[in-house]
Amino acid sequence: MTYGQIITLLFIVLVLYYAGLITMDIITSRRMKAAEEAKNEEAEIDISGLAGGFEAVEIKRANSKPVTAPQNMGTARYKEPVMTNAYPVDTLIAKTKKAVESGSYDDLDNLVYKCEAA
Repeated sequence: MTYGQIITLLFIVLVLYYAGLITMDIITSRRMKAAEEAKNEEAEIDISGLAGGFEAVEIKRANSKPVTAPQNMGTARYKEPVMTNAYPVDTLIAKTKKAVESGSYDDLDNLVYKCEAA
């Protein structure tokens, strides 16, 4: 066998291999579609006889109370800082209050960036 014949034989085997892969994919996709269609079939159930005798019933619960908001929602609680990356806590609190009061959150953004970068 010469070099040219070996290359030709390998090329033919490669073409047959890819043709086999393509036919297997086509067969598999058809089987998957058939299985999915069989799975999606729905059975019709007639409930018209049951719907005619339906009566609405109101349920009242003895323990039902109106939901109210907690009274302490407006108060600010001080929480002990976990980690501030050596940035003074009093400065953090003061700048946060200033940003909330003024409505400008640019200072707060810069402050968070400095704390993260420290």
